Amino acid sequence: MQGNKKERAPKQAPQPAETVKQQENAAVPESKPQDVSAPKTLPEREEAPSVNDGTEDNGAAGAAESAKDKAAEDAEQPDGPDASKEAEGAAVPETSDKAAEADAAEGAAVKSVASKADTAAEGEKHEENEKPEKSEQEGKAENAEKAQEPGTGGSPSPAAESRAPSEPSKPSEPPSKLSEPFNLLEPSAREKLRAVVGRLGWKKWAAVALVLVVLLGAGLFLAFGTTHVIERSDRDAKENIYMVVKPGTTASEISDHLTRLGVIDSRLRFWWLMKLQGDAQKFKTGTYAFAPHMDEQAVLDKLVSGDTTVVRFTIPEGFGIKEIAKRLADEGLVDEQEFLAEAKDFAPYDYMKKRPNERYAAEGYLFPDTYEIHSEVTPEAIMKMMAEDFDTRLTPELRQQAAAKNLSIHDLVTLASLVEKEARYDEDRPIIAQVFFKRLQMGMPLQSDTTLQYLMAGPKEDVSIEDTKIDSPYNTYQHMGLPPGPIASPGMKSILAVLNPASTDYLYFVADRQGHNHYSQTYDEHLAIVEQVR
Repeated sequence: MQGNKKERAPKQAPQPAETVKQQENAAVPESKPQDVSAPKTLPEREEAPSVNDGTEDNGAAGAAESAKDKAAEDAEQPDGPDASKEAEGAAVPETSDKAAEADAAEGAAVKSVASKADTAAEGEKHEENEKPEKSEQEGKAENAEKAQEPGTGGSPSPAAESRAPSEPSKPSEPPSKLSEPFNLLEPSAREKLRAVVGRLGWKKWAAVALVLVVLLGAGLFLAFGTTHVIERSDRDAKENIYMVVKPGTTASEISDHLTRLGVIDSRLRFWWLMKLQGDAQKFKTGTYAFAPHMDEQAVLDKLVSGDTTVVRFTIPEGFGIKEIAKRLADEGLVDEQEFLAEAKDFAPYDYMKKRPNERYAAEGYLFPDTYEIHSEVTPEAIMKMMAEDFDTRLTPELRQQAAAKNLSIHDLVTLASLVEKEARYDEDRPIIAQVFFKRLQMGMPLQSDTTLQYLMAGPKEDVSIEDTKIDSPYNTYQHMGLPPGPIASPGMKSILAVLNPASTDYLYFVADRQGHNHYSQTYDEHLAIVEQVR
């Protein structure tokens, strides 16, 4: 642009450093901006500094040459709309030829002083270093601000350019807070963003805001409004769903767990209620009993008031893993399928290690009893509690008795589980145990109907001939010896019956419809009794 073009000063003969220094001090006062008051005919032009060193002729020559260059530059300016726009803020309207000549002479004089100052720069470098850097920069910034103020013609004066030819221009004022986000971008990206923002009208901004609101709402719905609800067996409104709140559990974790369990239907509604009421830090620890699809406010009231409960459940003697899983699921403690999956390989003790063809490693070792839960209600936690109970009850004395009979703990529990399933009354347990021991000693198959029942989907009162042909290692009609593992959780009476069997010669027994067993020594006697009791 025309206002930014620098005029060339004619070459001067080098002057002594002392003379140059005097001239410079006369032309440019130290650490003070030039007087930039302008004649009325020219908006805020800087006055040319007076230089009285005998160089008027050179200055005139420079002014003439500068006037020619300026005329040439004016001739090269395009006449189109773009050129007029550039010249609008930068060009200074000329009122007369005299004003133009004064401008040229002014620029030439200042250029002359600058040239001399550059020649003497080496000699007075130490003096310039002594000047406060901050004052010099403030003076330059002030000159730049005055030169670039709106309405002054646009570009800084030549005098200002000559004093700081190598200094980058500084902004006239600090950027506003509204421009801070733009300043974080690269210059090219910032300019593009400013252009886009400038082209957008209020209607387009409203459309953008609407899209953002819709996206935010969709995100909140996906994050809080939908979730997977755990399916439980025989789920109904009266079912208890237990949840333990431990120290350090966050409100977000609690709301997520409640939603997964099906206690609340909307995690978003629960979260908003919790935040609006300031209840996030007021939850009490403990075990809580909830119902399916509760009101979110009712759940919050329980958690804040600490309305905890004691989780208690009872597993009867003779329950297998499947029956235990269903009982716990029906009471709202676990998911049935999760419990069965965990039981397949659950073996916290060496004697529980899973054997080949065994269905569940935990089968038989979850002692039947009444339990209270004071920790997290999970399949693993429940099985661990029940297995620890069994291990405690199997005292060192009982283990020694089993070893005396050449029974491992695994064989002891397996045999005791058969006794548990066959005997309904306590007096039958030692006799049934004796029958099984005698058959094992004689090499006879155990032929226990309970092992066939274990293979079936549900209980069956009378097994058939076809049932005895089921192909399974658990079928004691087809395979000799004990089944691969226990078929149920035996009680202590059945375990003690195996360790202390009766002394008889019976090889057969059959139960009547009331559950009482009838014994015989021969197969013919057995068939006759079957005809009588069945």
